[in-house]
Amino acid sequence: MIKNKFCVVGIDNDIEDYLYNNQSKYIGLITNYKNKNYKIGKKIGSENKKDWFKIKKKHNPDVHILIDEGAHRKILTDKIYKTNVKNLIFHNSLIDRFVIKNIKKKNGIVIQKLCFISSNVKLGNGVKINIGCQIHHDVKINDYSTIAPGAIILGSVTVGKNSYIGANATIKQGIKIGNNVLVGAGSTVIKNVESNEVVAGNPAKKINQ
Repeated sequence: MIKNKFCVVGIDNDIEDYLYNNQSKYIGLITNYKNKNYKIGKKIGSENKKDWFKIKKKHNPDVHILIDEGAHRKILTDKIYKTNVKNLIFHNSLIDRFVIKNIKKKNGIVIQKLCFISSNVKLGNGVKINIGCQIHHDVKINDYSTIAPGAIILGSVTVGKNSYIGANATIKQGIKIGNNVLVGAGSTVIKNVESNEVVAGNPAKKINQ
């Protein structure tokens, strides 16, 4: 049951059902996206302090940041929305109860529908886990990393800060992924990945930038 008014930052059509079911508390969309044909509610402002101060003064809503780019989520959290940023966890995902307990101590986490998150998984602030992901036991995903739809992260993996795991990628058990890493869609990662690298393929290999 949603108690507070809320808005979303960025556009993510995977949450349309959530917005429809909670429309009495949903005040609208904050986005820099130019297209005016929004499917998930009216635009109430752009991603700047001037618009936010007006919205906060009128509604003081909870804020859910749905933008996939982790560095952008961090900037918006730190410089604009701050303590208004809250977690958004879908109840039709299967999440270990102790993981849920730990998530409540964090802010800005988004876990979309149909995800599986196993025991002893640790998530940092601002982590976004997209629809249909599997996160297995003893995984640690650090602040503002993004797991794209359908990705599978096997046991005891560590993902650094601001990294992006592409759609349908698989990370083998025990792998360490550094900070600011990009793993391409559909990749299979079987070796550790150093910070700031881009890897892709099956098996995943470093791509020269």
